[in-house]
Amino acid sequence: MFFDVGETLVDETREYGTWADWLGVPRHTFSAVFGAIIACGGDYRETFQHCRPGFDLGVERDRRAAAGQPEFFGDENLYPDARPCLAALRVQGLLVGLAGNQTARLRRFCGPSACLSM
Repeated sequence: MFFDVGETLVDETREYGTWADWLGVPRHTFSAVFGAIIACGGDYRETFQHCRPGFDLGVERDRRAAAGQPEFFGDENLYPDARPCLAALRVQGLLVGLAGNQTARLRRFCGPSACLSM
């Protein structure tokens, strides 16, 4: 059994809210643009371009980190049923895996136990 990470196991609401704050746009506006782009089959990164043309996600990630506001995913970002679900599947003898289009830097952003170790 393989699960997608974003919005399946991890609630990304807080993190995208911090991006809205970083861009200086209302959170509900960022969320609405994000949803519209995804609904039309677009890439989530187009949201940043809509809010700030010429936006460079890699550069801005580094700027946020330098400003003491790095991306971060911790236990509080997991949906409440994520760990119990994965653990129950493992108890049944199923191979459990995670997949997603997460940045290779994700492990740097995770808290010590957030990366779903069981």
